[in-house]
Formats: sequence, structure tokens, C-alpha cells
Amino acid sequence: MKKTFHLTVAFCGVLLCYAQVYAQPGAVQPATADSSMPVSLFYKSISENAHLYNGTEYIMYDQHIKGDPYFITEVTSGSVYYDGTLYKNVPMLYELTSGNLVVRRYDGGVLMCLIKEKVGSFNLYNHTFIHLVPDSGNTVITNDFYDRIYNGKNAIYVRRQKILYEDPATYERSFLINDKYVIYKNNAWYPVSSEGDVLKLFKDHKKEITKYLRQNKIKYKKAPEYAMVKMAEYYDTLTH
Repeated sequence: MKKTFHLTVAFCGVLLCYAQVYAQPGAVQPATADSSMPVSLFYKSISENAHLYNGTEYIMYDQHIKGDPYFITEVTSGSVYYDGTLYKNVPMLYELTSGNLVVRRYDGGVLMCLIKEKVGSFNLYNHTFIHLVPDSGNTVITNDFYDRIYNGKNAIYVRRQKILYEDPATYERSFLINDKYVIYKNNAWYPVSSEGDVLKLFKDHKKEITKYLRQNKIKYKKAPEYAMVKMAEYYDTLTH
């Protein structure tokens, strides 16, 4: 995770096969795989059907930009549901500025984008990313990949994002983290950005949760994601 790539976004191309998840209330699940294929077999099948490729190479960002745009800053093996098929041990990068899932081509050469609409879910570095698609009128979530960090009676998702920012005074460009959190509770989506937002959502047990955080020395400001997950976990134990 220490080798850093500095890349410039290119439009996505075709590589694997797809699976899309529609985020309907109460039905947030990764796409169901029709089959599971070892990556070596996948590469062999692709190389024998090279006409499937009509996409664009993923182009590097300017190396002078401060920071990086990735979830993991090096190509890491993961699994992906793509066009109804589960592919394992696929070398990939998740680029948070454009929201593209990037994979290494079958011949071990260039990096290429997957078609976003065809990615149902993927697992990278022990994180499960689900492709959520909002219903009509839903303004809380967007058509994007969300990191599901808790999945109990309630679920917590993070839309991980890095914004390319240019300082107007120095013209220095850098990647800034801009993560957004949502909680799925009682068939509805709620945006949360503070401890107060979470406590408001779990208001029927607010006193118990506040006491739990204090007794266990859990500080929301120091570790928001950890605190959020522990709050949801404890709330679930109080409402079983």
C-alpha cells in the first residue's frame, strides 16, 4: 500500500463481465454470481476473445499532485461481481476521484477501467463495496460504490471519495478526502456526519448509547467510523 500511482482519469472501457445491484429499500445485496472463475481461467478466456475489448487505457495523473486518488495506493488482488459472474484474485485499484474500478489487463500490461454500471460489488482489502442505485426521488444515496462497514439490523455505508483540489493562491493541486456516511434503518436511508446525527437516529436508546461510549472511552471525533459502528452494534443489542 506504499507504492503510489499518480494517474489522470480516462473514461472506462470493457474488461470483465457485469453485475448490477439496484439499491431498493430492504434489498441492498451484492449481485448473485452465476459462476465462479479462477483468475487464470478468466485471463485465458479473455485472451481468446480479445474482441471483447473496446475500452480505454487508464491514464496516469500528473505526478506533481499532492497525495493520491486511491482507496489502496497499489494494485491489490480482490474479487469482483461483473456481469453476473464472480472473478477472484483480480489485480485492481479503486480510484476515488472518478469512482472507477481499475483492473490490470489480462496480459499483465496496461490498467483499464471496468464499466461502472456492470460492477455489482467488489471486495478489496477486506472491505466490501456495493453498487447502490437510488430509487426515484431518493436524494440521500447516489449511483455509486459504497463501502459497507456494518451490516446488522441497521447498515452503515461509506461513499469514499477524494476531490482534486487546486489552491487558488498557490495553484498547488492535491487530493482531499471527502467521505460521506449513510445509515440504512427501517427501510430508509439517512445521511450522518456527526455523533449527534447518529444519536438522533438511535434516539430511543440515546442515553444507553451515550453511557456505553463513555464507559468504553470511545471518542467519535478521534475515530468516527469505529464509533459509528460500535454505536450501531450496541443499538442492535438493545433492540433484539
